[in-house]
Amino acid sequence: MSKQRPSTTTPRKPARPNQPPRPGFQAAYWRRRLFKNSFTRDGQRTALKGWSVKIQHRGRRRTFSLTAANRAAAAREAWQIYESIVAPGREAIARRPTVTHFGATSASPGAVLESAVLKGASYWKPRLLHRKYLEFAQTNSTEEYSVRIEHAGTSHYFRLGTSHAGRAAIQAARIQRVVMGQGWEAANARFRRELTLAFRWTDNPVAWTYTTIHTPTPAVRTPPVVAVPNPTAQLNVAVVEADAGLRHTLASCIADQPEFCCIATFATLPEALRWLSRWQIRILLANHSLASTSEKGWVGELKTIAPSVTCLPYSVYEDSDQLFASVPGGAAGYFLKRLPSNRLLEPVAATVGGSHFSSHESAAGALQYFRRLLQPLPDSHGIQEISKLTHREQEVLSLLSKGYLDKSIADALKISIWTVHGHVKNIFQKLNVHTRIGAVVKFLQK
Repeated sequence: MSKQRPSTTTPRKPARPNQPPRPGFQAAYWRRRLFKNSFTRDGQRTALKGWSVKIQHRGRRRTFSLTAANRAAAAREAWQIYESIVAPGREAIARRPTVTHFGATSASPGAVLESAVLKGASYWKPRLLHRKYLEFAQTNSTEEYSVRIEHAGTSHYFRLGTSHAGRAAIQAARIQRVVMGQGWEAANARFRRELTLAFRWTDNPVAWTYTTIHTPTPAVRTPPVVAVPNPTAQLNVAVVEADAGLRHTLASCIADQPEFCCIATFATLPEALRWLSRWQIRILLANHSLASTSEKGWVGELKTIAPSVTCLPYSVYEDSDQLFASVPGGAAGYFLKRLPSNRLLEPVAATVGGSHFSSHESAAGALQYFRRLLQPLPDSHGIQEISKLTHREQEVLSLLSKGYLDKSIADALKISIWTVHGHVKNIFQKLNVHTRIGAVVKFLQK
């Protein structure tokens, strides 16, 4: 018989499985799940003062920022959020309207969830941003703050109209309350947004122009249809856009170009088709999403009613990041050109003086425009810069250009996320850029 020497160390307790909490408020359980969140801006990591919690339900995990100041109160707040969405017996509550903190009603416990994460000025102050490309935004201060608001899978950048951080944070909280209480349509109508608008002249090779635009305040917006002929302009333009703020912005951008005159704006395509035959309109700008969701026969109807009208579709993005992620792969070449908002139609401006302006001539004029831009560039300049990258760095940059996040890149290449960070740092140094957008632009222009 053998004897086993007693262990001098305390046996480790088996790890507790990550199981849902028992019914009722379990303070110890929820205290363990709290953590301090952080975010990175301009390369600086900032830790938030408030508590956060992650809640998973039906395969979906979400992070919630809590309003309670101390840990005990934050634990109870986390439990209340959990109870509002996953606890047994809530199906009955889900069938009854629930009044939220901001006065709106909802038919699901999701409204309670949203009201729990509604934040004040103290939450938004460290999240204020200084956006670029305000030179044509009719603002007196280049230090004006902006903020990104996200809700229900949609997000927008809003201009806050002040360079004072405190007042900007209060305005950001006000915008969020409108978004969550009244919806995106109400917020878009009341507050100024920043958007990226792109024209896809050709897809192979990729030749796009994009512009940063800012919607106006409701006080200066025009009615849906405006007929103001300009005798000095060479071509009359009309706009079809459902968003009133964006519709007015496009009309103002076109008016800044002496070659064009925006004589009409429409909210729907049927409305535009009724008026096109009455006015001497030569170019119709139409939102790509609006055109794609309409009846397929509208293009043929446009050619029948107004055969002399050239339709130029455009796409709208939250910012340039979304635009770059949507660029199709596999093209023979890439050229994306940023234009100021007062030169929106610059690629076809040189062709408006001809005796006949058509879709074919506008496409040919756009290609000639890009050729002229490429002529003064050094030969193979972009290729030489990209050639500095290793094969793995080029793979990382290629995935970045398609909108992949670091975790997705790591999974695709079977490497760690820290290795991805190292490759991105090397890419910045070799391409002499400071942002991922700058690196992607150089890659797409190679």
